[in-house]
Amino acid sequence: MSKRKNIWAELDLPAPKPQAKKALTEADKARQEAEAAQLRSNCRRTLLGALSLPPAAPEEGSGPGSEGDEALQPAELAEAIEGELFRHHGSTAGQEYKAAARTLVASLKRNPDLRRRLLQGRLLPPALVALDPRALATSQQQEEYARLQEQGTRAVTLAGRGSAGVVTSEYCCGRCGGRQCDYLDSGRRDIGKCETWGSQDGAGTSRTVTCLGCGHKWEVDDV
Repeated sequence: MSKRKNIWAELDLPAPKPQAKKALTEADKARQEAEAAQLRSNCRRTLLGALSLPPAAPEEGSGPGSEGDEALQPAELAEAIEGELFRHHGSTAGQEYKAAARTLVASLKRNPDLRRRLLQGRLLPPALVALDPRALATSQQQEEYARLQEQGTRAVTLAGRGSAGVVTSEYCCGRCGGRQCDYLDSGRRDIGKCETWGSQDGAGTSRTVTCLGCGHKWEVDDV
């Protein structure tokens, strides 16, 4: 240590301060905490906006005053949902937290029945954040998923390959940026070419990818 001090003295320069590195680390940590706090605040705000949309008409026996109707306030509910979402992702506002938040907000906006169940207290925040993205879909979308899965299963049976209704984060939606998707593979083959050459040349697979956040669909060929 004395030798290093002599070097700095010979160069007529002040010795570096060891606490400078620690101060920089603390500054980075403070910046990251501020960014996470801002992200969580934005999440609560967008959740509140989605929950404030008109709910679906109440089902028979589940209207105001019925058993299980808690009439929760959207602001309190938005804060509770965000808190559970944050804990569900390891108390870290990372990429998975952001993707899940986008999916959840999009689902709440397009699914009035989901909003009504939350506002009535029939679906609690811990159960909401643990739901599979497909369970957040509207009844019409779930029917469409079932139809596509049945169609994909038939195609798989005929083609002898592929899968149906597989949930994945491999793709990124070009509309909402979400990564919660599912896909269906269907075999397609140039039958004439195969019969002519007696081979599997011309075989291929077409994949239909559906964003579980906004419902956007697109095709991926030759997977």
